[in-house]
Amino acid sequence: MTSTPSLTCPQCSGKLVYQVTIEMLDPPIGQIDTGYCPTCSRLFERIRQMGAYESTLWPPVCRLCRQPVAFADVGVGDARDVVGYHCREHQDERWEWTRSTDQWTRRR
Repeated sequence: MTSTPSLTCPQCSGKLVYQVTIEMLDPPIGQIDTGYCPTCSRLFERIRQMGAYESTLWPPVCRLCRQPVAFADVGVGDARDVVGYHCREHQDERWEWTRSTDQWTRRR
């Protein structure tokens, strides 16, 4: 079994909460580790072989089944900038993404 990678936020240098590792075979990028920064409320990916961090397009994962959360809804009126996501199996696992700031917030 492989150990969980240690990830650091490229913005605040805080510890990222590990999400998932994705392996890209075509194109042959290699392993991409993803993590969530609770301080910055952003998701980042790191290409393991290069060590480079950037904001990620991968959605967060459910804490229970580790599957990516799926699109649920878009806010109305002034809240149209907020997009809701949830786990298909665990409806209590909810996230909101604010498009203008690229920030993710876990809803409890």
